[in-house]
Amino acid sequence: MTERNLPTPQVPEPHSAPVKRWAILGTGWIASQFVQALQAHTNQQVVAVGSRNLARAEEFAAKHGIAQAFGSYEELVEADVDVVYVATGHLDHFEHAKLAIEAGKPVLVEKPITPRLNDTQELVELARERGVFLMEAVWTLALPKFSVVRQILEQGLLGEIEEVSANLGERLVDHHRAMDPAQGGGAMNDIGTYVMMFANEMIPGLKVIAAHGQRHPEHGSIGQFHALLTDADDRIATVSASMLADTPTTAYVAGTEATLVLDHIFYQPGPLTVRFHDTGEELRYTEPAVAHTALFWEALEVARCLDEGLTESPLRPLDQTIASISLMESARELMGDPLP
Repeated sequence: MTERNLPTPQVPEPHSAPVKRWAILGTGWIASQFVQALQAHTNQQVVAVGSRNLARAEEFAAKHGIAQAFGSYEELVEADVDVVYVATGHLDHFEHAKLAIEAGKPVLVEKPITPRLNDTQELVELARERGVFLMEAVWTLALPKFSVVRQILEQGLLGEIEEVSANLGERLVDHHRAMDPAQGGGAMNDIGTYVMMFANEMIPGLKVIAAHGQRHPEHGSIGQFHALLTDADDRIATVSASMLADTPTTAYVAGTEATLVLDHIFYQPGPLTVRFHDTGEELRYTEPAVAHTALFWEALEVARCLDEGLTESPLRPLDQTIASISLMESARELMGDPLP
C-alpha cells in the first residue's frame, strides 16, 4: 500500500510578506483584534484610522499607536495608504467599501462583504470596472490549516466528495449588536457566513433547498438556523448556526475514500483529521488554537496579492463571495428573515 501523508501548509513566513500601509475604517471590536494581530505577528504598518467621531478615532489611534486619526471616512480613504480595511457594521459595509473603491484604494471588507446580494454584485462590478483590489475578509481561508485542507482536496485524498456538514454555535444573546435585527444582527450574518462559506468551498455550486430559523422572543432576530443544500449532482450539505447556545462547532467533508474532520473550532486555527475508510488509518494535522490572534493571515494574503498586481485573491475569488452571499440570502428568504 502506498504510504499516505498529509500535506504541509503552504503559507508565507509572516514577517517576509510585502509591507503595506493599512488604514482601518471603523473602531469596533473586530478592528481592534485585526490591528493587534498585525502588530504582534507581522511587519505590516497600520498608519491611519477613521471614525465618524474624531474623538473615537483618536482614542483608537492612541491605544494602538497609530499615527493618523480622522473624524470622517471620506478623509480616511483619501489618506496616503496602500489598503483600507472596512470593519464597520454589516449594513454599512456596502457604503464604506464603495467609498474606498471610488477613492482608488484596495479594500479588505469584513465578512459578510455585504448582507445583500445586489449590493455585493454592485461592489464587485465597481471594483472590476475600476481595476481595484477587493476581498471579503473570510480569515479562515488564509489560515495554514486551510492550506492543508485545499491540498487534501486537490490531491484527491478524500476521493469523490459526497457530503459536507458544518456547525457553529456561540451563545451571544447578551451581545446587543449581534442580536439586533435593525443592525443586520442575527445568526446568519454574524456567524452563518462561516458555515455557508465552508459548504460552498467544499462543494461549489450549491443551492439552498430548505432552511428553518428560530426567532429570539426578546430581540426579534433569528437566533439559530439549520439549512439543507445540494448541487447539480444531488450531493448534500447541511449547515447550522446558533447564537442561542454553544454547540460543537465542527465540520466534516465525507468522500468515497476518506473523511476529513475539522475539530472545534473548525473555522479557526486548530487540528484536523483524515480517516480512511478502507483501513481506518487516521492522519492528523495540528497547530496552535490561537483564535483571533491569527487574523493577520488574511492581511498577508492581501499584501501578497497587491504586490503581484492582482485585483482578486485566489483564496477568496469574488465569484465565490457572491455565491456565499446568494446562499445566505436564499436561506433568509426561506426563513422569512428580511433585512431592514
